[in-house]
Amino acid sequence: MSNHFHFLLKTPEANLSRFMQRFNTAYTTYYNLRHQRCGHLYQGRYKAILVDADEYLLELSRYIHLNPVRLEKYSGTSPEKKAEILKNYVWSSLPGYMSSQRRKGFIHYKDVLGYMGEDNRKGRQRYGEFVLKGTAENTSNPFDAVKANVILGTDTFIEWVKERFLDAREWPSKDYPHIKTLRKAVLVEEVAEAVAKEYGVTPHEILMARSPWREARQVLIEVSYRANMTKRSLNELGQELGGISGDAVAHAHERIKRKMMEDHELSQRVDRIYRNISQ
Repeated sequence: MSNHFHFLLKTPEANLSRFMQRFNTAYTTYYNLRHQRCGHLYQGRYKAILVDADEYLLELSRYIHLNPVRLEKYSGTSPEKKAEILKNYVWSSLPGYMSSQRRKGFIHYKDVLGYMGEDNRKGRQRYGEFVLKGTAENTSNPFDAVKANVILGTDTFIEWVKERFLDAREWPSKDYPHIKTLRKAVLVEEVAEAVAKEYGVTPHEILMARSPWREARQVLIEVSYRANMTKRSLNELGQELGGISGDAVAHAHERIKRKMMEDHELSQRVDRIYRNISQ
């Protein structure tokens, strides 16, 4: 796999998101007490994303560095004036990318500048020109391409992440509630084992299209549908469920959904099985 720059690592830095959330909460409390105010201080919660550097890092870096001149008060400002503002904006890391004399010790410049050749005079010049050119263009927002609120990358990169990291189901839903949309599909055989255990039958008995265990079969189809509806087609799912059609899967889902509205115990049973295989 090609080089990837990311912010979600199996290292001490993995706690950065939680640290920032605690810091934001503590500072907001301090600020509100000091200024006798209440409510949120920041627009949204801190979050980290995984970035495919080869495709998105430069655009993402430029987009962030252009933020100071995206304010409404600069809407009629010339590109040249915006460039001067950015060069001297003290709350930005851009000056350090353009001049080694204006760097901050806590900022790592090498990775971004590496995509401009190297962290040297020519690389810094190229990066500065790349960013400042954006003052005269309508640059797109790379965050619009973020998948499941956590991954910015090509389809190939996302597949690599899914295969490498998401099958273990260790991602806490509290911190990354959208990650479930990227997890690998759950095998029907795995669902069948969980349902069979619940009903005291064998997986083979409920995997048959004409199973004598009608309710267990319906639950198998429903849980398989829930676990895989964003990951594979209904026709593919139907083939694993005993060679039935995609329409049959959809109809079975609608039937048991109506049944669960009247049968609270069945609804709880389906939810319990689904939670167990989704943990």
